[in-house]
This record gives sequence, structure tokens and C-alpha cells, in this order.
Amino acid sequence: MSYIVACPDPELLETLCAFADHLATLPDPRDPRGVRHPLCVLLATLLVALAGGANSMAAVAAFTHDHRAWFRLWLPLGDPAPSRDTYLRLVRRLDPETAMKAALWLLDGTSLPGLQLVLALDGKVARRSGARAAGLRPLHLVSAFLVREGLTVAQEPYDRKSNEIAALPSARPHPPAGGRGHDRRRRLPDGHRAGPAGRRRRLRPGPQAQPGPLHREVKAAFDDADRGAFTPEVEDRCEIVEHNGGRRERRTGTVLGGPGLCEWVADAKAWPGLRSLVRVQAERTGPRGRRQRSVRYCISSCPPQAEALLALVRGHWGVENGLHRTLAVPFREDDCRMRTGHAPAVMAILRRAALNMLRTIQRKRETDVSIGLLRDRIGRQPWILAAALP
Repeated sequence: MSYIVACPDPELLETLCAFADHLATLPDPRDPRGVRHPLCVLLATLLVALAGGANSMAAVAAFTHDHRAWFRLWLPLGDPAPSRDTYLRLVRRLDPETAMKAALWLLDGTSLPGLQLVLALDGKVARRSGARAAGLRPLHLVSAFLVREGLTVAQEPYDRKSNEIAALPSARPHPPAGGRGHDRRRRLPDGHRAGPAGRRRRLRPGPQAQPGPLHREVKAAFDDADRGAFTPEVEDRCEIVEHNGGRRERRTGTVLGGPGLCEWVADAKAWPGLRSLVRVQAERTGPRGRRQRSVRYCISSCPPQAEALLALVRGHWGVENGLHRTLAVPFREDDCRMRTGHAPAVMAILRRAALNMLRTIQRKRETDVSIGLLRDRIGRQPWILAAALP
């Protein structure tokens, strides 16, 4: 079925044409001989199709064919429309840096209200992007994710044998204008920092999951404060109780502050601006009465305010539902079997760029429509995406 769409709005056409003009400035990795479809056509239709519900290259090609009348209003789309193999050849050859430039351009001019931005840095594995028989490892990618806005502002791959922390210096972005970034890692410049005390979450216990020196130092500070051997200049506590899905969770945050904190950290120069030590004690009670207890330690350059720091630590987990689950379920990232060339990295970047566009539409239109329903609507009315363009 083909869609014949009239687009009389000149401002809408101008926005779409500016988007196509920007994509036309990106370098094309293909041999110019025999190129039938320009790079701007393939990238624009690919991004729109991903936002419109296409999760495979066959679906992208079908989306472009069905909406070719609308695409030709603002793109030099030839006849016939690009095929599945055309898109596959492109993503295998396209430099991930070029895809990143296109994704970052979509964030230009994005208004992020508020003075404090919760920035979560976490990694995700594209499970089927590897092939053990061929010696190809799955793609591991660290994303810098604005939790409240639902936007991915930076991405960086990391080695499976390493850990996420090694990729953070390259993945960290500059805080957007109008806000100050909060993260859970070391040395984010020009913003407040709240970092885990030498630990990171792992699915299985192993040698790398053992507490590091920083964790032992921070734990010792709280143990001495509980025994009365150490009296901090500032000590603040906050307790929050939540009920969700038959589960009750009580979180108690304790914050120590004052100029003497550096004495408890052996390598104080590695943590400039250290102002707070944080302990979060969580007790979860399931529907059947089973209890689970956990204790987490963090360091921060934020003021020693327990309520604000407890909200920051809790807000970091928004990356799981806001980004990782959205990529795994609606976008079906873990089912994608693109493994050769740059295809895994390029598709991961473009999926997050398409998700950024959807989140921008949700925020601008102040709608509570889910990502799945919004993708379904864009599949029928793709011109809605113009609201997400800068």
C-alpha cells in the first residue's frame, strides 16, 4: 500500500529540507561510481523508519517504499526506492563517527529546562551482534543518558574484557546549556559529581566485583561515625518508603560532610571538590514477605543534603527503563543480527538517535503516549517527526 500525502505547510517543508541539507554534508564512504541513492536520502529515510516502527532493514525498505510520495517532497528519492541490501551495505561501511555527527545534530537547540540534570552513565550489550564461531564479540556500548529528559547525549564502545569505567573519559559529554550535569562516575568536568565508591554493578560475582580501596575507605568512615570514633562536621539523614507492585522498599540515606573528608580518602587528588560521603541502605520486602537488604556507598561533590543525594542515586536507575528496556523491547535491539563491518555500532547509534527524536516529541507535545504507540502513529503519519528536528 502506498501513501499519498499532501504537505502544504511551508515551515514544515523548510525544517525537513534543512535536515536533509545537513545530512548531505556528511562524508559518504561509498564509491561514487554507481551510487543510485545519495547518503542524505538513505540516512534520512533510515532514521524516520526507525522512529516509525521499523526494526529490521527489510522493514526500513518497506517503510520507505510505502511513504515514497511524502519523502519525495523534501528528498531526492529516486525510483525504485532503496532496497534492503542497499541499507545493509551502507551501515556496514558507514563510519560510526559520521553516524554520531548526525545524532548529535538532532540534539542541537534542544531545550532542557531546569538547573539540575541527572546524567546516568551505564553500558548495554547488543547480545546478537556477535558470532562466537567467527570470533566476533558482541558490541558493548556505554551511553550517557539524561534520566529526566530521556535523551542519550554521548556513546562510547568498550572492550568486554575491560569494564565500563575505561570508556567513561571518552563517553562523558559537556553538560548542556542551562543545566549542571550529575553522574555516578569519576571526574566529570564543570559539574557536580556523585560516584560509586569503587564498585560497579555486575550480574554475577567475580574477581572484578570485589570492593576496591575507595569502597573500604568510605565504609570505614561510616563505621567510625556510627561508633562515635569520628564526628563529621555535617551529618544528614533521610528515609523514603515506596510501595510498588506489592513490594515495599525502604531506603535510608546518610550523608557525611565537612572539610575533614579528604582524610578518609587515600587518593584525594583524584576526586577534586569532594564534599560528601553517601551511604544508601535499602530494605526490600516482597509480596510473600521475603526481605532483601543492600548497602551502597557513594562519593559526591554535591552539598551534604541527604534528600537531594538520595534522589540522585535513585534517579540513576532510570537508565534501565528509560533506555535499556526501551531498546530491548520496542526497538528489539537484542534480536538484531547485524554483525559485519560497522553495522552493529552504526545501528546502535541510530536507534538512540531515533529514540531521542521520540522523547523530544513527547516532551514538546506534553503527551503521555508510550514509545510503542508513538512509533505506530509515526508509521502512519511520519511528518510528526518534524517537531523533533532542531
